[in-house]
Amino acid sequence: MVLIMIKLMRYMKILSNREWATIIWLLILLIYILKNKKTKVLFLNVIKILFGKKLIKIWIITALYVFGITFGFSKTAIWNNIYIKDIIMWYMTMGIIYCFNATSKEANEQYILKVLKDNLKFTIIIEFIYSTFTFNLWLELLIIPIITFLAMIDAYAERKEEYYIVHKFMQVIFVIISIWFFCETLKIGLQEYKELSIIDTFVSFMIPIVYSILIIPLEYALELYSKYETLFFRISFGNNDKRIVRKYKIWIIKVCGLSIHNVILFQKKYCSRIYKKMTDNEFMSLINDFKKEKKEK
Repeated sequence: MVLIMIKLMRYMKILSNREWATIIWLLILLIYILKNKKTKVLFLNVIKILFGKKLIKIWIITALYVFGITFGFSKTAIWNNIYIKDIIMWYMTMGIIYCFNATSKEANEQYILKVLKDNLKFTIIIEFIYSTFTFNLWLELLIIPIITFLAMIDAYAERKEEYYIVHKFMQVIFVIISIWFFCETLKIGLQEYKELSIIDTFVSFMIPIVYSILIIPLEYALELYSKYETLFFRISFGNNDKRIVRKYKIWIIKVCGLSIHNVILFQKKYCSRIYKKMTDNEFMSLINDFKKEKKEK
């Protein structure tokens, strides 16, 4: 029994007070949702969407890709099992979201560059300090609902012109809270930094950055596949001749290749020119026009 308690205490220390506070509030929210019939139905519908046939593939592919990176990482001399928490947190909060967004209609040829820039901002240092040095659990449990409530008020006031003054006031409140938060976190950091392992702290800081860079090939592949899927759906729509559609797809892949830009360009300018009874010569003429435009750019 004593050994079980010791192991349990070790696992509890893996998570910070802020993470425990977040988990506790999420559990309370989940209990409330499941107790109410209306919210329960909405919640279950959201779960069905998130783990539907198409999205479950992204969940699995991304998880396997991250597992592959982690397996390689675990073979290095600096590996420590405590990094698993940071990897899981990154996967759930950033990795899977980036991959989902890569398959959305809004994603364009600049999406990957945007993701890279977001992960190389100076603010990630501040965010890491906030997540590393936290307050005691009771204070964290108090802070989370207060900040959430104030954020909800601000979001509502921002949408309504008549509440413009409230929105401005809330912005001042958030600045004051941010300054207090930073000062208090800095105090805790100065008191606790000696207890931190330099190597473990540095690796934990680098995990989100390194993983976000290493997952870029997967994001690119998912976005490319998604753009081709959309393009081919438009070409196939209303055309029952699978042989012709297959031939069109092969030629389009040949001219667009692995370029997301080319696929988007073809979809915007040339897809509408393809029609059901199009002759081979007409289609090849369209392909040649596309090739010329590519060379000009």
